[in-house]
Amino acid sequence: MRTARVVLVGVLVLGLAPVVAAEESALMAEVKALGDALSEAMMADDVDFMLGMYAEGAISLPNYGPRMDGVEAFRQHHEQMAAAGMKINSFTSDPTDVWEAGDQVIEIGTFEISLDMPGMPGIQDKGKYLTVYVRDADGNLKVKAETWNTDMNPMEMGAMEEHGHDAMPREEMPMKDEMPKEQAP
Repeated sequence: MRTARVVLVGVLVLGLAPVVAAEESALMAEVKALGDALSEAMMADDVDFMLGMYAEGAISLPNYGPRMDGVEAFRQHHEQMAAAGMKINSFTSDPTDVWEAGDQVIEIGTFEISLDMPGMPGIQDKGKYLTVYVRDADGNLKVKAETWNTDMNPMEMGAMEEHGHDAMPREEMPMKDEMPKEQAP
């Protein structure tokens, strides 16, 4: 009897494996398509499309910037970047991990971006991101929360110079033990 139960459980698990794999593959394809659409919208500077990808009350935790709450804050941020002359030349995202967690979908991936700022050489960057999606009433994924970080450490000697920026010479950089406690990492 015990052997029969073990065999039955094994058959059920193995029988469901292709279904689970197909669902994960479909979810990855859905998320990848969203990333591709975002890239196209960024190149076309289609702000309304980009903002339409967010859920009501979405939260963004950008690299080197304060938390932003809601689509209107995202719009203002985009307008500030555009007014400063920032132009995105290319953007690609590569989701590496995607899974469902209750009524949310979690995506982790990497990105590459190329952009121009007035008076500076072009910037090439890459990094990683985490996005939390929820489904809207029509079943479409909408961004509920996101964060991203560059892989470039501006405190490393030469890192900024490689990207066309003047870096502080290492001997002029404050060491952790020389910083006031509230500034020390």
